[in-house]
Amino acid sequence: MFYDAVNEKGLAMGGLNFQDYAVYSNDIDDSKNNICEFEFIPYILGKCDTLEEARKEIEGINLLNESFSKNLPLSPLHWMLADTTGKSIVVEATKDGLNVYDNPVGILTNSPNFDLQLFNLNNYLKVSNREPETSSLGKDVPLNLYSRGMGGIGLPGDYSSMSRFVKAVFVKENSYVVSDDEVSGVNQFFHILGSVEQPKGCTLITDPDKYEYTIYSSCMDLDESIYYYKTYDNFSISKVALKDYDLDGKDLTFIPLNKETF
Repeated sequence: MFYDAVNEKGLAMGGLNFQDYAVYSNDIDDSKNNICEFEFIPYILGKCDTLEEARKEIEGINLLNESFSKNLPLSPLHWMLADTTGKSIVVEATKDGLNVYDNPVGILTNSPNFDLQLFNLNNYLKVSNREPETSSLGKDVPLNLYSRGMGGIGLPGDYSSMSRFVKAVFVKENSYVVSDDEVSGVNQFFHILGSVEQPKGCTLITDPDKYEYTIYSSCMDLDESIYYYKTYDNFSISKVALKDYDLDGKDLTFIPLNKETF
């Protein structure tokens, strides 16, 4: 079961929660390639080298409403794909069929639909990384700057998926890497993603102690097919390079997960 992955050609794909919106087909379509949701990531990454190849392949796919087993119900997901060109797309299976969107912001969170997430950015026209101009509230109430970062007032800080989408887009678009090297780039990525991490307890699912939280964070170097990750309990960044292993092998290789900080 894959939530995110990268292949040796630099094509990467990740799935995120699409609760209440994902709709998979109940019928076999003889004119298309019928695969199940849990096969989608390994199928695309095992067959395609580039984003454009993936886009064409997806056009001929029918995602079936069949689970891996009775004990593992299907995950309602939508997916983001990217390659070494820096471009990305989003794929969503809805009641209207399998939709593919160009992703100009390179961000995806959970529900709702990607096109709604993009449209919602219009509500933040005035948010900026620059200091706002001083103004007045009416004729006799002057307003002054008292802190850095006031251009970002109005930026959402809650943990809803739409708010995290806006926050992630803002932080990504206004972030830059001082040095053009692996360490600087990877560190900056995790700082960006850290702006929307969910701590344990802040988003309750059911009382008293079930909650949604960021179990792990990850990023991928598409040029070198390197996977970086850190877990909730270990802020140290771990690295796994795909090209260090036998790319023609037939057996699965398992790398122990680094979970502990100390």
